[in-house]
Amino acid sequence: MNIRDSLFIETESSLIRKHKQLLWDNRNESIMIDLGRDIPIFKWFISNKSTWESYSVINKTEWLLNQIAAAHKQFPEDSVKDMLTDAAKRMRNISKGGMISNAGYEFIIDKAIELKDVTDVIPNHTIRYLKNPYFIWEKGDFENRKEIYRTHLNCVINRGISEINYDLIKTKLIDYDLNQKKMNKTILKEATSLSLSTIKNYLNKYPELKEIYLIIKENSGTAEQRKQKVYNLNKKKVAQEFKSLAHYL
Repeated sequence: MNIRDSLFIETESSLIRKHKQLLWDNRNESIMIDLGRDIPIFKWFISNKSTWESYSVINKTEWLLNQIAAAHKQFPEDSVKDMLTDAAKRMRNISKGGMISNAGYEFIIDKAIELKDVTDVIPNHTIRYLKNPYFIWEKGDFENRKEIYRTHLNCVINRGISEINYDLIKTKLIDYDLNQKKMNKTILKEATSLSLSTIKNYLNKYPELKEIYLIIKENSGTAEQRKQKVYNLNKKKVAQEFKSLAHYL
């Protein structure tokens, strides 16, 4: 990576550009891709429900167009101009007072492009799951794509959380000092900072996890607990022998 590249900030558009081939190759299967970690990005959004008062229109328009241009400085200039023109139209729709003329917007856009290499912009958001703009939708699904995106994202996130919790419980069990108190679900709950119901659910859901838990539980305990265990086993053995002897008398 050269010095110039290190000054670039990621945006959703730049990530799509960077992973274009992967997204394109998976256009039939993947509605989104997992970037593996949270990536800091600059994100901008203009809500149609917002309203910019006349006194703030010029400052807000200049600032946001400058930020968008600077965040996409690595893009071809004509692409940046198209992006800014589209953003300016949205800004105009929510701006009161007609404070900026068509020529005024053109001037601000051109100035933002001129200053994009020297304008400071910092990440204001993170993204891990990147929507695939090339995904081929079924005809009946396209109208409900927002809900489908949301459902898919929730499934992916929950699957990720499930894997994290599984690994956490397994690690805490394997690393448990067998000379400490006898392992139980409450101790495991405190070690993982998970709820007791979560611990029970995972032990019931994953037999291999429950097996590890039972092995650790069987072989752990303080000296006093081990002594008590031996005493209880001997007591039980004597009681069984006495019961067997009484049967023959």
